[in-house]
Amino acid sequence: MIMNITKMMFISLLLLLSFAKVGWCGGNSENTSPEAIMLEYFKAMKANDFSSMYDMVSDNMKDDRTREQYVADWENVIKLGQVEIIDSGITSTEINGDKARVNVWSKASDVFNVFGIIEKEIDHLIFVDGVWKLDVTEVLMEEVTEIPTE
Repeated sequence: MIMNITKMMFISLLLLLSFAKVGWCGGNSENTSPEAIMLEYFKAMKANDFSSMYDMVSDNMKDDRTREQYVADWENVIKLGQVEIIDSGITSTEINGDKARVNVWSKASDVFNVFGIIEKEIDHLIFVDGVWKLDVTEVLMEEVTEIPTE
């Protein structure tokens, strides 16, 4: 029973992170770089503003979900895992035409890590209709003992 709960929480947290990362649909020049999009995305995630996050992700990340379904999925993951985003940052960005790769770190607590853990990930963004949108997130399964600087 405990093992099933642990597996469910681990899968939920992986889903949380895979649903994440984004491209802001704001349209003003301050929010048009991949870095600005990712910072805005984490700000929305930290505030549990999942509706805004929906506007920042590609159709691929929406996975045929309506805004309401997307928000409900996020609310369930956050509630089930007792997830709280503590901090986040960007270590590097690589832009190649209409694609970008942003290396980010995040510190979050959850039901199993009440003091928070730091994870690294690579977020892949695409340029769609004049704005960057989060398209794919790769969570790196490697131990992080301190906040990465590069």
